Amino acid sequence: MKNTETDTEFMMPKRKSRLSLIACWLIIFLVVGANLKYRHWENRYKIIYVDVLHYYAYLPATFIHHDLSLEFIRTNNSYYSQYFWPRVLPDKKLIIMTTMGMSYMYAPFFLAVHYPLKWLGEPALGYSPPYKMALIASSIFWFALGLFFLRKLLLKYFSDFTTSLTLIITALATNLFYYVTDEPAMSHAYGFALFAMFIYFTDRWFEKPKFGYSLALGVLAGVIALIRPSNAVIVLILLLWGVDSFQSLGKRLGLFLRQYRMALVMVAAAILVWVPQVLYWKYASGHYFVFTYGEKGKFFFNNPQFFRVLLGFRKGWLIYTPVMIFSIIGLIPLWKKHRNLFWPVVIFAAVNLWIVSSWWLWWYGGSYGMRALIESYAVMALPLAAFIAWVTENRSILVKAAVAVLALVFVTHNFFQITQYHTGAIDAIKMTREAYFASFLKRNPNTRQQRLLVYPDYKAAEYGRYPRPSSVRDSLYSGLLDREHAVRKIEQEIRSGEESMKMMQQKALARNVSIDSAISIDANYLYDLKVKKGEIPANPGKFKIFDWWY
Repeated sequence: MKNTETDTEFMMPKRKSRLSLIACWLIIFLVVGANLKYRHWENRYKIIYVDVLHYYAYLPATFIHHDLSLEFIRTNNSYYSQYFWPRVLPDKKLIIMTTMGMSYMYAPFFLAVHYPLKWLGEPALGYSPPYKMALIASSIFWFALGLFFLRKLLLKYFSDFTTSLTLIITALATNLFYYVTDEPAMSHAYGFALFAMFIYFTDRWFEKPKFGYSLALGVLAGVIALIRPSNAVIVLILLLWGVDSFQSLGKRLGLFLRQYRMALVMVAAAILVWVPQVLYWKYASGHYFVFTYGEKGKFFFNNPQFFRVLLGFRKGWLIYTPVMIFSIIGLIPLWKKHRNLFWPVVIFAAVNLWIVSSWWLWWYGGSYGMRALIESYAVMALPLAAFIAWVTENRSILVKAAVAVLALVFVTHNFFQITQYHTGAIDAIKMTREAYFASFLKRNPNTRQQRLLVYPDYKAAEYGRYPRPSSVRDSLYSGLLDREHAVRKIEQEIRSGEESMKMMQQKALARNVSIDSAISIDANYLYDLKVKKGEIPANPGKFKIFDWWY
């Protein structure tokens, strides 16, 4: 559909797009500055830990130990268990739990550090500060690349001012900033970048379906799915891009049929990306396809937790990233001004939310905000830009200044919440409605807030049941949950603290056991101690109102 205004903006001289370019570099400067301030590469329990241990395992197993069967772990389990957490198959074979997509993204930076260390005669074991710095650099690089591609896409449809504010809000007023500074090796900043590039090349492909664009789309789709298979939903953007009616949908299908060679290039490229993964599964397990998550990979598509994912106080998207309300409102002006973008965005957003909300662990473990939606910010930037354009279009400089100030308020709010997350005023797992308001606008945690924190019921969640926090409180450690479950909760508390993990490392070395064994020993001891002191069961009280909203 021809859009004169859009074409005019796209043909704007480069000199008029400097503001958004400055915004990109400002964001990158802040991201680099935050990483330099935190210096997480010096912390033994940062960067390469928890989920990243799985994502990263392919690289040291291949280039350092030369053993993708992971048999080397058995030679010294007390040492290797702190770095490798494989899944044990029924036939006792070991297999890396996650797919290798993130190792693809890390690889150039890993290799750039690994071989120079070997040539210089320095220790090159994969987990020292230089390797962590390499992963931080990789996160910043891919994030910056995604930011520039998103800028190019937005400038085609929106003004430079709108694009600048959209980029600033997306990068600095959401939990994306946290995941490129505090936990940069996690998959979310990478996924955001890949989504941004995928949308950009989709837009270019429909302008001219060239071989290069087809190849790029296939590779991007393959890597996106190889990092997190559920993120393959981004392909909906490709299938629906530019569709604004049933008639145009029919034309779109006709276009794919006419360009079947280019479509085959996409499919072939995506399959080739997956070939190493399939070969690894065959080598490690004897099967070409292995569902390595087991019981921990369940989805309850008939029981999606929409409300809790969006507005729950444990991790609700709009509770901890409230600026994205503007993106939702922006669907209205997107419908009015860019209807050819509306349907791909809204259908993607609906399907993606359904998938995210259907995972058994809908709060996605310990995290700042709803991390599972971060990748979709590249898509939601379009309605966000439509909202900003709608508010500022043909308005005075004062209105534009007011919008810019409001964006700054949300950025400040996000930075303050990140500080709260660091101090514990926002807990990684246990937040409730009452705990949220007890710590609202307070930098540090307080006694009342700590008393109102409640562990989610993991055991019930495995069956798709999510009891209210009050019922979890009443049953916690009371016999309704078995000893094993209670001990698991104490283990999670130990793992969530930097100092406690340092202590566990020392105890593990002293006892000549793995760090996991040391944590298990201490958790069982603490459980017995709590029973002896009469601290179990606890009864902090019940919610009196809004018992359904937590």
